Amino acid sequence: MVSEDTEQPSRGPQLSEQVAQRLSDAIQAGEWGRGARLPTEAALGERFGISRSVVREAISMLRNGGLVTSRRGSGSFVAESPTVSLRLAIPDPGLQSVVEVLELRRPLEVEAARLAAERHTPSQLRRIRNAMVDIDEAVEAGLSGVDQDLAFHRAIAEAANNAHFTAVLDFYNRFLHHAIRVTRTNESLREAFMQQVVAEHQAILDAIAGGDADAAACAAATHLAHAEARLRQAPTDLLERVEAQRGSTSTSSTEPTGGNPR
Repeated sequence: MVSEDTEQPSRGPQLSEQVAQRLSDAIQAGEWGRGARLPTEAALGERFGISRSVVREAISMLRNGGLVTSRRGSGSFVAESPTVSLRLAIPDPGLQSVVEVLELRRPLEVEAARLAAERHTPSQLRRIRNAMVDIDEAVEAGLSGVDQDLAFHRAIAEAANNAHFTAVLDFYNRFLHHAIRVTRTNESLREAFMQQVVAEHQAILDAIAGGDADAAACAAATHLAHAEARLRQAPTDLLERVEAQRGSTSTSSTEPTGGNPR
């Protein structure tokens, strides 16, 4: 049961985003300090009156946003240098809203790839390579690959060696964590998407590794343009159906699987 002094998120669209924002607000307010361990999924689920699967997705958003870190077998912790929380007002969960966020993100990622090709350190390149391996493994395992996809792009932003790139990308990722899932829900195009997307990520990696800034920028621009095109190929009501399905998972602990990165 939820305590009377705890505000429960509404049972509507984007429930996990609501919970992620509540947790972010609590961290910013100092409820949990830097390096502090967050409550368990079960405890947070009881606090907000939601399922563990929704808590898990909210924590994943915060992790992709640089606000928390996870340690296998130990739980989730507030990052030692957490990203400042920004708010992005999304008027509705419709296709146009998602496309608009992708349009905002495109020039950022293109320039980040260009700078990463010029500025990356050996350790940063290893992180990008490892993220690419994680994408491949997720696809082979039939997993959703959302975290792996976002980790790849965040590793590139880090390799640009400009802290503002990671801060702004983390801001976008809070919303795009769900948007990426939309393209993967289109079952009829999954195999074609899988082959195309993996190749696009590999092209970005190869250009960065080769120090070719122009090729890296071009590969990133191509990937993001195709990501938007893939999203537009989805049925017009897909976002609404995905949101409805997510709402129904508030009483289930089953984690969605299947699909491919953008």
